[in-house]
Amino acid sequence: MPTGSAFPPAPKASLKELLESAKNLPKRSSDIGTVNLGPNEIRRKANELRGDKSEDRHYTKAHYLLAGSGITLEEIESEIQSINVRQFAASPAPGANQTPLSQQSDVDNYISAKKDENILAAIEQSLATAAKDFDMFVNQNITMDWKQRKEALRESFSVILNRGSSGRPSKQIKTAEDPVSWGGVSGRSLLSSKNDFADVKPSSAQPSRVVNPTTSFAIRQRFETFAQAVYDLNESRQQRKPYPICTVFSDITKFDQNVKSRHVHDSWKILVDFVEESNSAGLKERKYEELYCSGDSLDFQAIAFRKLVVSKSRTYLEDQFMDYLNDFFVQTGSTSVPTNVEKVSVFLEHKLKRGGDWNVPNLSLINGVPIWALIFYLLRAGCLEDAIQVTEKYHDSFKKLEKSFPVYLKSYHKNDRQFGNEMQGRITNEFNQYFKHINREADPFRYAVYKIIGRCDLSKKSFPYISLSIEDWVWIHLSLVRENDIEDDPIHERYSLIDFQRSILSFGVERFNASSNHPMYLQVLLLTGQYEEAVHYLFSVNEMDSVHLAIALSYYGLLNVTGKGNELMSVEKTKKIFFARLIGLYVSSFKISDPRVAAEYLILISLNQSDEQVNLSLSVIRELVLDTREFVLLLGKIDKDGNRIPGIIEERKSLLKLDDEASFLHKISEQAALKAEEEGRYYDCILLYQLSEEYDMVISLVNKLLGELLNTTEISYAPLLEDQSVALATKLMKIYNRNSQISDKVSLKSRETCSKLLEIIKIREQYEAKAYSKCLKSIMDLGLVPNAGSDLETIRFLSQQFNTLDESISKNIPGLLIITMTITRHLLLDEMKSGLNNDKSEHLRQISRNCLVYAGILQFKMPREVYTTLVNLECV
Repeated sequence: MPTGSAFPPAPKASLKELLESAKNLPKRSSDIGTVNLGPNEIRRKANELRGDKSEDRHYTKAHYLLAGSGITLEEIESEIQSINVRQFAASPAPGANQTPLSQQSDVDNYISAKKDENILAAIEQSLATAAKDFDMFVNQNITMDWKQRKEALRESFSVILNRGSSGRPSKQIKTAEDPVSWGGVSGRSLLSSKNDFADVKPSSAQPSRVVNPTTSFAIRQRFETFAQAVYDLNESRQQRKPYPICTVFSDITKFDQNVKSRHVHDSWKILVDFVEESNSAGLKERKYEELYCSGDSLDFQAIAFRKLVVSKSRTYLEDQFMDYLNDFFVQTGSTSVPTNVEKVSVFLEHKLKRGGDWNVPNLSLINGVPIWALIFYLLRAGCLEDAIQVTEKYHDSFKKLEKSFPVYLKSYHKNDRQFGNEMQGRITNEFNQYFKHINREADPFRYAVYKIIGRCDLSKKSFPYISLSIEDWVWIHLSLVRENDIEDDPIHERYSLIDFQRSILSFGVERFNASSNHPMYLQVLLLTGQYEEAVHYLFSVNEMDSVHLAIALSYYGLLNVTGKGNELMSVEKTKKIFFARLIGLYVSSFKISDPRVAAEYLILISLNQSDEQVNLSLSVIRELVLDTREFVLLLGKIDKDGNRIPGIIEERKSLLKLDDEASFLHKISEQAALKAEEEGRYYDCILLYQLSEEYDMVISLVNKLLGELLNTTEISYAPLLEDQSVALATKLMKIYNRNSQISDKVSLKSRETCSKLLEIIKIREQYEAKAYSKCLKSIMDLGLVPNAGSDLETIRFLSQQFNTLDESISKNIPGLLIITMTITRHLLLDEMKSGLNNDKSEHLRQISRNCLVYAGILQFKMPREVYTTLVNLECV
């Protein structure tokens, strides 16, 4: 029996051949995904394999099997040792056969590793988010705390100086008053040119919104005329003299040709009559303030004012109608002197007749005279006595038809257009009996007369078959209005001025301005005492007229004003006009071109002497000063001898409730200076402090400017003397030193600081000119850095003195040290070139050494680059 294998022996295959064959295997299996392990996972897996201590198992049968196949284990072992397996370790064959168990193990390991990576990534993301949130928190808190810290920082850097060092009582740190804000949003300027009123917009039909008065000659001329009137008004107020403002404004509008301007002129005449400007003895600023601005509609003073409005407006309409009758009679060509009855009769002939017939039905005629129409229009003209004479003239006729009416009319005239309870009851009963159901058979004028004098059936206020003008309609309602004992009247008989005002507003502008040739809405508002509504309406028609109407009303105390809100007219308990913003909006169009005029207008904000309005006026004037920068014109100036020359605002300080010069300086100039300082406008700030006579603050700011100039320019920069701040400092020091009164108001430290800074500037000039010996002498004379004779104690004293120096000087000490070291080096090199090594050289070396010692003591108080530069310049 043969002992060999049943299979023929296979040819020997080397391991290299196997590897080459493996490279030809598929790189990827469609069933098995690639497992990519990270370095940490590979390291962990290798440790696990390294730690496997399973017992060795010898498979002898495999040895014989391989040997029978032509594979020698010794040869394979030697070949394995010769192979660099590193290149294959990182990329195992993806197509190698894996058992399900090994596949599951690899997937678990991958998932575990991925989980660890996700956890680490989440931790890193949380840390980044926390850091970002912390940065945001810090930024927000720094921003919130900045305003509170600002004054502390200002004090620390000596921007606001304590005057205790000057030998006078210490003064509290000055801070700018809160800026004016309106509409609930800070920073909204009262002088803004943008119309921010939410309740009204100027009409697009206006030729100009006074954005630029120079665009139209007519507008400019009108603007200048109003401006002159405002100037005269302030002059009279300052001299405590009355000023007929309504008459003046009325005259300005008298010659305007357009319909709307004539309408405004007629409105001015209503106010002229109401405030009685024809009687100079009755003129008085804020004349009606106590009556009109009480704030409570049920207050006794408010009721008294409404009665005054009703009486004066009714009388005005009656006088106006009488003037119309006079003009009408003149136009008829008659040369006789007529009575009032004759004037009305002629008027009726033309008004109520057409083609010789009366065009009003059911007229009651006595001897061809429409008796009730005659009485009605006599009442309309305010001719009560003439109406009584008519009833007496036709006594017999009235006795037959209306025997009680003459009695009613006399009682109406005698008792100031009112009846007692008994008489009122009688006339009411007769009215109800005759006119319960008005029809075409009744004389409409008889119905109107009874209704007016008896105030009958007030639930119906219409007058059928009578053609009424708007003026007639207003007069009738004013005749029906009653303010006395209104609570005692039955509800259906109550009719007050407030009720009439509501009716007018409910009808709206269109009803009263239906005729484009005869708009009446503004006049109706003024006749019924709705002054805020009048300003509000007129703003949409003509801003210029609206502003001056508001000024005139405020002058007499006929305007309720407010200092806040987004609307021109706010409606809370009472209607109020945002007077300050109205003036500011108007002034914004010419504040730059005509600052003098702008100031005169802004002063008028304080017409209402409340603290709110005065503060608004002061604040907006400060804003004008900063916007226009017309400091001399508005605030005045200090001449070379220290004498004060007042400006426009100081001349008007009494109108702003600034009783003395100190109040003016604090409220206007000083507050404007603080505001300018906050905005970084240092030159404006210096001038404003100069005008407010805060001379110590002037020098402090000049020192700050000089210090910044020296610190921000290169050491070799020469033309410092040409700089504006240097010239300003030099001039101010000369003026202050000549005037002992001013000099006494400046602290010694401020003066010394300014002098030293000017000396440093001269040193820089000498250094640039390479006048090294002269420059070094100037530095030594200044006494801010050690000299050759300074011992260690002196140097320590100078270093301690460094902490007490003004910041404007201390931050320029490093530059002074560099200049000193550079000069000593140059001078020493010159000495060495000359071959001399004398006392002068040693003197220079000693200065250099002392400067380095001084700089060393001031460690961390100067930039690192300075120390590097000083070491490089050290002389050997």
